[in-house]
Amino acid sequence: MVHVACCCGNIYSRVFKKIKHNEVKRRELLSAASAAGISVAFGAPIAGVLFSLEQVSYYFPAKTMWRSLFCATAAAVTLKLLNPFRNGKLVSFQVTYDRTWDLFELWFFVAIGVICGIIGMLQNRLTLYLMEYRQHSVLKNFARGEVLVVALATACISYMSVYLRADMVTLVSNLFTECTGQETDGLCSRGDRTGNVFSLLVTSVLRVLMTSVACGLAVPAGMFTPSMATGASIGRAFGMVVQTLYENHPTWRLFGACRPDVPCITPGVYALVGAASMLASTTRMTVTVVVIMFELTDALIYVLPIMLAVTVSKSVADAFGKDGYFESIIHLNGYPFLSMDQEYVLHGTSDELMVRVSEMTVVEANGETLESVLKLLRESSYSGFPVVKSKSSLVLVGYISRSDMAMVAERARVSSVYSNASPCCFSRGNIELPMAHAQMLDFRPWVDATPITISHGTD
Repeated sequence: MVHVACCCGNIYSRVFKKIKHNEVKRRELLSAASAAGISVAFGAPIAGVLFSLEQVSYYFPAKTMWRSLFCATAAAVTLKLLNPFRNGKLVSFQVTYDRTWDLFELWFFVAIGVICGIIGMLQNRLTLYLMEYRQHSVLKNFARGEVLVVALATACISYMSVYLRADMVTLVSNLFTECTGQETDGLCSRGDRTGNVFSLLVTSVLRVLMTSVACGLAVPAGMFTPSMATGASIGRAFGMVVQTLYENHPTWRLFGACRPDVPCITPGVYALVGAASMLASTTRMTVTVVVIMFELTDALIYVLPIMLAVTVSKSVADAFGKDGYFESIIHLNGYPFLSMDQEYVLHGTSDELMVRVSEMTVVEANGETLESVLKLLRESSYSGFPVVKSKSSLVLVGYISRSDMAMVAERARVSSVYSNASPCCFSRGNIELPMAHAQMLDFRPWVDATPITISHGTD
């Protein structure tokens, strides 16, 4: 939903010239769109704003927060009016709990955080390994065939497990739901509890493998819901084990705080904690995850266990690397990125850090041809290039990433419309292409003018 919302925001930004030619306002719009995506996906408008602040934006002024809140609220209200699930809920796995938790359960919640932290880290590494393998193997030439093979294999594997056959939203909803006294089948079956625990653990392993393979295919594939499904399966299985221990050994000192007339262990709460822990370990988000779970359950009493498990899970995952799933993909694709979690210490003088004018690799706004652009891509390995008015003045016009420039240049090279002598235009100004240059290659939509854009609120 975040991807779809940002795509809609990107299309919307091209309608109005005020936003189309202003990268700052365009990114503010995308921040608000991402907040709306989380609001619709989880029925959590506050968490949507926090997601935009914690994960999407690095510069987040007060006006952007207000716009993100308005956009997320409008999305939640629209979803409520549409009532897609016909039950009054914003999402199908929205649940409520009427039981509290005991102090001794904090140790179990910490254990879930440790387990999900390790599994989330392994899932990220496997996902990135497979993505990198695709980029350097023959699979990149058979994207559609790979999708068909993976879809067929997923269908065959999922058919063997009742927990994999169900869609992930339904599975998460069932795992979050607590058992009542009248329910004796499925997850609430006492006679087949061992089989359910084993099935949930196998489902978790298979879910991690299938999610790692699916991310990076030539189809949109998210990480939020699969991570929540994996964590909920682990948490539910863990809760069922603890519940069995209590039922078989109610006199243990560990369970001394439990009252005999009230159910002591709620496996659904353990599933909720597991889902939050797994989501935190894969994305490295903390506050957003806690608020998402709070808005899903409307239970303030479970905020402390979720906060504890999320903190432990993120700390364990950070011990093996600071980057989450999204940051790792940015690094894998070679995009310029400065992580807030990393410390960048540079030693030496400013003269050693600077590049001489004669050694700079730049792109002229209106002085390049398709041949010179292809030559530049072959002879340099930079991730992006500054766009200047001319090599003599070096007045900065913008920035273009290597991937975008290579994509446009490669399409033009195989096209019959352009030739090696076709001029290229990188200027972001309102330049009308003359008829004499009908074959001019236009790079302007991919030039980022943010480095030279100053907002009205700049001090």
